Amino acid sequence: MLTYGSYVYFKLVNSMKIAKLLFLVLVSAVFWSHAEALRIDPAAKEYYNKGILHFKQGNYAEAVNDFTSAIAIYPQYEQAFHQRALSHEKLGNTNQAISDYDQVVRLNPKNSQAFMLRGHLNSKVGMDDEAIKDYTKVIELDARNYEAHYERGLIYNIMGLYAEALRDFEKCTQIKPGAEIDYMTGTVESKLGNEEKAIHFFTNAIKYDKANKNFYFHRADSKLKIGRYKEAMEDLRVSQSLDKDQGSLAYVYHRLGLAFHHMQTYDSALLYFNKAIELNPVVNDFLYHRAKTNFHLKNYDEAIKDYSTVIELSPDNLDPIVSRAQVYTAMGKYAEAEADYTKYIEMNPYNFYIFQKRADVRLSQKNFEGALADLNALIELKPENASAYFNRGMLEFNLDRKNDACKDFKKSDELGYKESNDLLKKTCE
Repeated sequence: MLTYGSYVYFKLVNSMKIAKLLFLVLVSAVFWSHAEALRIDPAAKEYYNKGILHFKQGNYAEAVNDFTSAIAIYPQYEQAFHQRALSHEKLGNTNQAISDYDQVVRLNPKNSQAFMLRGHLNSKVGMDDEAIKDYTKVIELDARNYEAHYERGLIYNIMGLYAEALRDFEKCTQIKPGAEIDYMTGTVESKLGNEEKAIHFFTNAIKYDKANKNFYFHRADSKLKIGRYKEAMEDLRVSQSLDKDQGSLAYVYHRLGLAFHHMQTYDSALLYFNKAIELNPVVNDFLYHRAKTNFHLKNYDEAIKDYSTVIELSPDNLDPIVSRAQVYTAMGKYAEAEADYTKYIEMNPYNFYIFQKRADVRLSQKNFEGALADLNALIELKPENASAYFNRGMLEFNLDRKNDACKDFKKSDELGYKESNDLLKKTCE
């Protein structure tokens, strides 16, 4: 998923790309061969020229009518289809524009500009698979077409096909190195978990453009992930000094909070999480990480409040449910903790670890049969878990079920749990 900074940068870059593509409007006539012009009926050419004039004047509806008249006279009029597509695009008639580009590439399968423009429109209406086909066709016609590799890479990136995106961006780097492509390559390397490589590309981007806040921000993000917290903070300070937008500045404060949290400087972490939430109070990560910091500071009521808000905003997110249960446990509110673990298990009954946690809080409430049921479920899910057999054996022993307890101690010992051996000798021999 794109962070706020990368999303804004992506939108800016994509707008620039679109502008470059639309700049081709007035020069697209160069693809019209002289031989073809000689074959076209003069009346069709007259309508075409009127359409060009109306297009330049911004009268796009009239231009569509003119190009349509030209096509009616000469149905093979490639350039008229092309210009009508551009006019439809100006009017916001995306599907009609795509249809016209279909005709252009039918008439001229080597018109890479038409494939490029159709690819952009297909992407715009969410037909990413079709857009990829168009950009791929452009690349087949011109293997060094930077724009086609770049646009295809962007779509692969959004689709989560990071290896494919990386190949396109690497090709772009070979064709035309620069800050933009180094930045995008860095974001993809980070998504692939290659943080050192990501840092390398973000650093290259900074060499090209030292005033771009996003480059520093994402380099800091990669440094945070591999534990280079102080270096990350240095980058975040630079990003902060360059950032004038309050919305994205909230993310800088959040990352500073994370850095301090990982360094166990919880008071400072809380300060920055508060700043982030003050600027943007509905981002779940901000609230979730502030809750974790408050837990470490033993501000349990505040932690519960934040976790509850996160759960309300994202009820399908399991992590805050477990985290809130841990806070309730620390507060001695075992019934509330049990309710959260139960909620988690209802949503995901395959996490054996949660059965152990619920068994613990059930034991704290002297619900021995309930705890035993959880340990049974845990062992069913994870039959090689030695500690689970040991814990069940201890519970069975306290419930005066010595035979069952000894069987579990024996199984735990066979699986390598050292404490079981002592109990076997003391209680089962």
